Parts: sequence; structure tokens; C-alpha cells
Amino acid sequence: MSTLQDALKNALPGASSSGTGPAARDPGPPVGAAALPQPEGTEWAKRLAEAGVRMDAGAPVAGWVQKTVGAIKALEAQGRKHDARALGQARDEFVKAREKRAWEAVKARFESLNLPEKAYRAIKQEGADVEKVLARLHTRRAETWTGQAAAKVRDLLLEKT
Repeated sequence: MSTLQDALKNALPGASSSGTGPAARDPGPPVGAAALPQPEGTEWAKRLAEAGVRMDAGAPVAGWVQKTVGAIKALEAQGRKHDARALGQARDEFVKAREKRAWEAVKARFESLNLPEKAYRAIKQEGADVEKVLARLHTRRAETWTGQAAAKVRDLLLEKT
């Protein structure tokens, strides 16, 4: 399959199979939810590995949380309550720090798009899923929301329209 892809790339004028030609694009720094910290390499990951749970690289945070719940129950059943509490605390600290970073990114995106701060406060107060909001803010459609009323922006981000 890769030889077919290489042949197609070489067939394009100015392209090379090494990916360094003009057709190759630098994706740039990650934006939106992709820019948020990942659990790999954290205290949470270390404690989860100590509990005997292995996670695939790039696994979603929800998967990490689900595996952690199971590991905590297993540790408690084994009488290792101290380890279970430490694992739960490491998870909670990471999730809280990730959520804080996500809200900071949402606020920065609101400012860059000149969206009303009132809409930001309403979304945050409503307890919206910050990662979904962040993903919706990094779309081409979001760039057309400048000048919209706060209620309209809130409804667009929470998909109430």
C-alpha cells in the first residue's frame, strides 16, 4: 500500500516521496483539544502502571478515567486502599489541571475571535463540556461568529440552535 502511495506522490508535479516537497504541509502546532496536556508521562500514568494497567499511546482521557476506576476498585479489593486513594488523587489532579487549561484556551479563543465575554461566562456557568466547546471554537464556522450576540454565540457553541 505504501508503494502505491509513494507512486502517487511522485506522480504529482513538484512532490517527492520523502514528504519534503511543496505538496508536504506542516500541520503546525496543535490547536483545540489536541493542544491540551495528555496523561502519558504524568504521575497518574505512573500510578496506573504500578497498579498493573497498561494504556495505549494516544488513548482518550475518558479511557484513562474508565481504566482508573476499575484499577481503584481492584486495589481496594486487594486491601491496598492507600494506593487506590493515591491513584484517584493523581487522576483528579490531572483532570482538574487539564480542564483549567481547556478553559484558558477557550477564553483565549474567545478573545482572538472578538466574541462577547458574556457568552464565555454563560457557557462556563452552565457547566458545558469544555473540550467540545474548544473543538467548536476551532472551526471555520466559528470565525464567522464575530459580532453575534452573546446568547446566539452561547447557543451555537452548545448546539441549541
